[in-house]
Amino acid sequence: MIDLDTIDFKKMGFLAGLEVHHQIDTKRKLFCNCVPKLSDGEPDYLFERYFRPVLGEMGDFDAGMLIEFEKGYRVIYHAYEDSVCIYEQDEQPPFWPDNEAIYKGYELAHWLNFSAMVDEIVVSRKQYLDGSITTGFQRTMIIARDGWIPVNNKKIRISNLTVEEDAARKIKTENYGRTVYYNLDRLGIPLVEVITDHRDCDDPEDLRRTAEYIGLALRLSKIGKRGIGVVRQDVNLSITGGDRVELKGVQDLDMFDQMCRREVARQDMLIKIAGLLKERSLTKDELEHTYIDLTENFDVTKVPKNFIIMGIRLPKFGGIFKLEIQPGKDFGQDIIEKTELISGIPRQFLFQSDEMDANSFRRKTINDSQNNFFFEQMTTDIDKKIRKILNLKKDEAYFIALGPQKWVIHAMKKIIERCKMALDGVPQETRRLTLDGNSEFLRVIHGKDRLYPDTDTPPIDMDMVKIQQLKENVGIRPWEIYEELNKKYGFDYYQVVKLIRHELVDNITKLINEHRVDPQRGYDFYEKTLVALRREGLDPSVITFEQIIEILKGAHEGFYDFNQIPNITRVLLKQPTKKFKQVLTDLKIKAITDAELLRYYNEALNEVKAKFETEKLEKNELTNKITGNIMRRIKGSLSGKKVFDFVLMKMGGK
Repeated sequence: MIDLDTIDFKKMGFLAGLEVHHQIDTKRKLFCNCVPKLSDGEPDYLFERYFRPVLGEMGDFDAGMLIEFEKGYRVIYHAYEDSVCIYEQDEQPPFWPDNEAIYKGYELAHWLNFSAMVDEIVVSRKQYLDGSITTGFQRTMIIARDGWIPVNNKKIRISNLTVEEDAARKIKTENYGRTVYYNLDRLGIPLVEVITDHRDCDDPEDLRRTAEYIGLALRLSKIGKRGIGVVRQDVNLSITGGDRVELKGVQDLDMFDQMCRREVARQDMLIKIAGLLKERSLTKDELEHTYIDLTENFDVTKVPKNFIIMGIRLPKFGGIFKLEIQPGKDFGQDIIEKTELISGIPRQFLFQSDEMDANSFRRKTINDSQNNFFFEQMTTDIDKKIRKILNLKKDEAYFIALGPQKWVIHAMKKIIERCKMALDGVPQETRRLTLDGNSEFLRVIHGKDRLYPDTDTPPIDMDMVKIQQLKENVGIRPWEIYEELNKKYGFDYYQVVKLIRHELVDNITKLINEHRVDPQRGYDFYEKTLVALRREGLDPSVITFEQIIEILKGAHEGFYDFNQIPNITRVLLKQPTKKFKQVLTDLKIKAITDAELLRYYNEALNEVKAKFETEKLEKNELTNKITGNIMRRIKGSLSGKKVFDFVLMKMGGK
């Protein structure tokens, strides 16, 4: 059982970096004049594509592109006339790139301390064969290099800032994932990509704060779009002895710690598996591409028409596939997930010998155990037959697959290739997060061969004077805001992040500096009181800043208790035009004179004496009981502190 809580990131040599993708708020798409908006409903028309790799600039195929080509996707596109033109269909060359998007990229570079601004932009092509871009490549432009941001007293370097076109939105898949549907509305929306140096973050907290600072800079600068789906983050991480792995589409910053722990555990276990296989003296040459037809050993009436079952012998892998590499997931499942994605054979039609154990992870997982052909068909007798046919020895294992012959042979090939990789430890690959926080194979990490110059757009000379003038638009950066609010008012990091995200920094500083509101009281009003009332279905936006001042000042000056603030605010949200004094009257909150307070004190003292042996009570305890009694009587018409001080004075505690 993997214990994620015991992971020591420093000891494991953890290093990580980010690729932050954020849509830019512009009037048009990057390479055409279509409106950058999303469309829903029935599409106006559909068309389809198949993709193949092309040679990179140096005359080589990118390994990742070859793997994508193996998947053999048929891609069907949904197109809408109000957000798509023939450029998105790849039926015409690109328009001139959108200057607004490009200059906003330069402005963001100033926010992030970039020192090397590109004076001549070269549009490049970055291959994508998953169908998300109709051309088979993404047009991208490097805007600036060598930036940095301060995080936890460290200087986190940012290597590149690029402006590029966003990809299409995936809708669904069919035919075991071989047919993919995309919506073209998002394709071509301008996107900024910020790439940090993966050697600078050595713990998940640094990584999270780096992502937050970049996101907050985009918010403060008003360069980025707002809304669901406008930002995506990829995380690159590795450990000592492992290799760089890219985790795609990490949306929730709260997931960063668990995600990093699970990937560190996976890489650590893959390194240990490589060590175990070397101890068994396994060589790659022993893993042969010999596939045996095993169909006749099963109940052929249960085998779908035109499907076969094939198996392969895996020497010295006995017991290896059942080793846990992430919580609730073994090495065999990791291989199955990759094989499924590339070959098209669904995971319920794949099986490995360690799964004869009833306690294997997939057998215990409902989603994996339901409708699994082999879990229903495999018996001890069939297992023995397979071992005999494959000529297995004691420490050897096998894999079997069910499907069309072409697909099954492809699956066998991928399983052998992955088992050979096991001797090398951690393969470089791109992975996607699963719902349980683990990850699964998505594609091989792309190399330099996927990138080559775009021949449709000439190099673009940039106005360096204008670019330098954009620096004047840079305001107070998020890390500077945190430092100021923390030192002056004691706000912690997470409080400052919320204030920036909710655009409340100016309001909170005005309340504190101009109206003498306690910092934490002001923060609690915005981030607790208003949030709670929003959950009740009320709209906090209807309350004015002047009303907020009046509410908080009344409590601070002791006219009523702070506990009355939610009640007063609730009334004002329901009836924004109601006069403040009328609200207090409706809530029976009234001014208490000193004479009335003295009367309440005497009544409370007599009641407390009647209930308790006051001579046995400590002074603080007696004071608290009398104060509480008075507060119940006056129903929040005075602050608790004011009443407490009065009681303390009357009891001789002045």
